[in-house]
Amino acid sequence: MKNRIVTLKTFLGTRKPKKDTLERENYWKLIGERGKIIDGNETNDRVLVLFERNLDDYQVENHNLIKNSLWIKATDLEFEMNKD
Repeated sequence: MKNRIVTLKTFLGTRKPKKDTLERENYWKLIGERGKIIDGNETNDRVLVLFERNLDDYQVENHNLIKNSLWIKATDLEFEMNKD
């Protein structure tokens, strides 16, 4: 999966946050954004996505060592077709 281009289609399996979601935890704002998988974690089915846009612009917490990256469930991603 590494280096695959993806688009966030849902977050935690849904398209909308709960009403009491804090703004800094509202990752649903990123739905529709593209990124590239740069690492994977087979134990919890998440992949590290490096987003094309600056996550600070969305005012969401992102404190990974690699700026603009988040661990996302693979099921929340739409994978672009390889152009090989």
